[in-house]
Amino acid sequence: MGNKKLFVILLVLGFVLGMNHWVLSAEGLFKDYNVCIVQELEVPKGSPAPESSGLQMAEKAVYQIQRYSQKYNLFEAIAKEGGKASKEIPSGKKILIIKGEVREYGVPTVGRRIGRSFIPGGEFTGTATFAAHYTFIDKETGKVIYETDLRTTSSGSNDTVDYAMDRNGEALAKLITKYKGK
Repeated sequence: MGNKKLFVILLVLGFVLGMNHWVLSAEGLFKDYNVCIVQELEVPKGSPAPESSGLQMAEKAVYQIQRYSQKYNLFEAIAKEGGKASKEIPSGKKILIIKGEVREYGVPTVGRRIGRSFIPGGEFTGTATFAAHYTFIDKETGKVIYETDLRTTSSGSNDTVDYAMDRNGEALAKLITKYKGK
């Protein structure tokens, strides 16, 4: 009976400590990177998204990452690939490249707004959506460090795809902040 209790305690302790190590190791993925370069997102053929949405989302991502970088000191430089700022990156710095692909582009509709108005609190939700698949790459090695899908919606008063894209850029900046360990 005493051995069973000791075994269970050691098993639980090992599980808790093992999970703690796993969580801590995931938070330092982008810790060593000094520079962030965001590439224009790819828009698949046949997608309802306009071709300009890839460029627009890259600019929104750069803006949001810069906002968070000012607050949490994430990167020394942040730029959109091919832009003026990308040519001024100091050499010898570790560079994180963010690539992406537009997965969902849903414009707001009156029908969805009317349908949500019957749900208590539903009038405050938006009907526009934006989703993208992001890939984080080490520039020096070309190795994929992390991949994720981010999907965001608009809110009731700002029911536009543009606002959903702003929120997607902010979600990306929050994810980077988390994995920088800040």
